[in-house]
Amino acid sequence: MSLLVLVGTSLALPVASTHAAGLPRPFDRLACAPKFTVVFCPGGIVEGRDERVPSFDGVPLDADLTLPSSGRPPYPLIVLLHGLGGNKLETESTVDDGGLDNVTLASQGWAVLSYSARGFAGSCGTAASRVDTPACARGWLHLADQRYEVRDTQYLAGMLVDEGYARPGIAVSGVSYGGAQALELAMLKNRTELENGRLVPFMSPRQHVPMRVAAVYAVWPWDDYVSALVPNGRPLVRRHQALADRSPTGVVKQAWNSILDRAEVDLGYLPPPENASTSALAAWRRAATNQASSPAFVRALGRLQRFNSAIGVPAPKGGPAPTAIQSGFTDSLFPVTEALRFADAAKVEGSTSPLLLIFDDVGHPWAQNKLADVAFNDATGIDFLNAVVRQHRRPRTGVAVRAQTCPAGAPSGPTQWARSFSALVHGSVSLGGPEAQVVTSNGGSPVVAAALNATTEPLCDPLPAAPEHGTARYAVSAGPNGLHVLGGVRVTATLAIKGVEPELVGRLWDVAPDGTRQIVELGAFRPPTNRAGPTAGSATVTESVRFELPANDYEVPPGHRLELELVGSTAPFFRPSTGSFSIRVSKLRATVPLAAPPRRAGRR
Repeated sequence: MSLLVLVGTSLALPVASTHAAGLPRPFDRLACAPKFTVVFCPGGIVEGRDERVPSFDGVPLDADLTLPSSGRPPYPLIVLLHGLGGNKLETESTVDDGGLDNVTLASQGWAVLSYSARGFAGSCGTAASRVDTPACARGWLHLADQRYEVRDTQYLAGMLVDEGYARPGIAVSGVSYGGAQALELAMLKNRTELENGRLVPFMSPRQHVPMRVAAVYAVWPWDDYVSALVPNGRPLVRRHQALADRSPTGVVKQAWNSILDRAEVDLGYLPPPENASTSALAAWRRAATNQASSPAFVRALGRLQRFNSAIGVPAPKGGPAPTAIQSGFTDSLFPVTEALRFADAAKVEGSTSPLLLIFDDVGHPWAQNKLADVAFNDATGIDFLNAVVRQHRRPRTGVAVRAQTCPAGAPSGPTQWARSFSALVHGSVSLGGPEAQVVTSNGGSPVVAAALNATTEPLCDPLPAAPEHGTARYAVSAGPNGLHVLGGVRVTATLAIKGVEPELVGRLWDVAPDGTRQIVELGAFRPPTNRAGPTAGSATVTESVRFELPANDYEVPPGHRLELELVGSTAPFFRPSTGSFSIRVSKLRATVPLAAPPRRAGRR
């Protein structure tokens, strides 16, 4: 009997009957059985048998499928993608807990595909998974490359469509590393990127059914890996202006780069040396320790934008797939700037697709991930996916924000909704002055800098507000009503720069009357003059500049003051300059966007 006939027959039978009748198993190999109130079809190495699924290029992927306990296929399919260094178990549960997991979603009527990304865990990521598996020879990780990891998702989903288990309009949700792939899939929409970079229609592999990404919920994603890991402080750029994110090259988030590097080395399968020249990941790892202006570093950043970021995907007709994005104001790795760029580009490119942004105190550290916020995000994101794919209604769109609060046990600010992020802003307050102040590469307190390492230190940790040498400071009183910061500080200034490899780190503080301060925003800026070499920095160069800090939603209580501090280094979070420099800052004006009058006072 042909596959086509079998698929046609399976569409009319419930899941339990299809397996009893001896019809095709998912991926032609997985066995399914009732479990955890749903039907679970485990893959991987099962009782000594290799039940992994060969991808488009033969690399074996460790995949599970979870099906509803009732209803008939084909089901609406959602693919769940895990974070860097993780595996399929991150997206699986044993109970319907309302979260983004296989049991919760299958209980609502979804078919749920969860798998370990190539190069991680059972998908050639461990030495044991590569034993006696020649197909793993090329199964290394490519860091969310559209031509490999992203294509894996499309291929597996297409197989399930061919077998009659899934409908051709699929949903995708992922966290962090998986969230970035979800955004890439939203941009590809109904297209697949081949290994040579050519875009072709997204089709199922056997029956060539036209497919599309119908909806996406991306959690903690990057839109542009370069702006996220090597920010240069430039205001948001659009998709066709991606070069501005690496011209000049920014300041490496050294603390995060070390963590990601360890995750890749300890938990993943890296490209062998003989194949490193074809890997954007290998180029990045080699270049990330070089000077910011090195040609190898610049080339690596370009490849990461082109193949490993949604910003590198040409806009599809009509805009990306309907997309919801959750990002953390306090996420020091992939801040809300990444989601705002994606949204801005979609608007400029004339997108007609639904778009929802959720911004709060949930994400990578510093984010505090309060349980009520996580539950709200999961419910809101799942409702968006259900509306588009299962209920065929227009989802709620716009932006929802919740303010950061301290201490960690305090509830977050109430949810505010608006049609766009800019619609939440009502006025601003300015800091600055014409007088000159000097920032030096060796200025600032090492103790304060160490306490601002977001990867190891808590967010709600008041620090001393004593002046630091070699820094510039600008302050404004919060007044009797306080100030509600909502957005990123925008700075214009004149810089007189002398030295090699200059950089500035902006730190926005809430300074209390008791002499302590709480960090509100933290970001890096690379001046256009970005010189290297023993004599390059002997002259003084004067430049007018603009830069911006990542946004936050934060209430400064009455009686406090808001202070902007510029320093030459905040190591170990940001990499310190490889040279020495001094920057004379004059005519500085900093504009802090504000929300409506504060809902309540109190920080700690």
